[in-house]
Amino acid sequence: MVWGILGALDAEIALIREQMEIEKQEDRFGTTFYFGTVHGKSVVLACCGVGKVNAAVCSAYVLGTCGADCIVNVGIAGAMKPGLHILDVVISEEVGFHDQDAVMLNYYPQRAFFHADPALAALCDRACSEIPRLTGKYLHGRIASGDQFVSETAVKQSINERYAPACVEMEGAAVGHAAFMYEKPFLVIRTMSDAADDNADETYDNFIDEAAKTSAEIILHMLALAEQ
Repeated sequence: MVWGILGALDAEIALIREQMEIEKQEDRFGTTFYFGTVHGKSVVLACCGVGKVNAAVCSAYVLGTCGADCIVNVGIAGAMKPGLHILDVVISEEVGFHDQDAVMLNYYPQRAFFHADPALAALCDRACSEIPRLTGKYLHGRIASGDQFVSETAVKQSINERYAPACVEMEGAAVGHAAFMYEKPFLVIRTMSDAADDNADETYDNFIDEAAKTSAEIILHMLALAEQ
């Protein structure tokens, strides 16, 4: 089994890359794809860049050309669900676009949300349960994506009214969409770097590194737990 792993920022994949036995690397699409193993599992790893198109193109390459059997998108997000705090974790149940017009539902793939793989979600849940500092700080929920850094309370309220996501970010739904088209399982793991409100810029700067590291630690633990 080959695992595809994407993060939008280098901080989101740095820890994984450090622990990866890299066999080769390939520069493409303005980034570098790393091929090798982590905990004995075959992995294709890349920093896809920020935004939906970057994530979709890199996902398609990892799932198609590179032949990954599944894809996991790790990184940071803004908390939307009441009671969700900075450095809490959201494991995707489903992902969708918060900046998509309803007319898009008339065209392929005619769906508002893409459902994450239950087996990957269960493995992620187990990994989180074995990381002591995450006790009581992770949940399964909906993740909404858009080409927008949500940093205004009014925008947050609008997205919550329309989609009620647990968190909001910029790539997960594109990864899920690509995985749906390739008929491959996917999962999105997000650690909260901010609360997607008027203070988001400052909070993001303070917590981005720790949040990114947490998501990376989770996928590393998943790989340690996964069967060959």
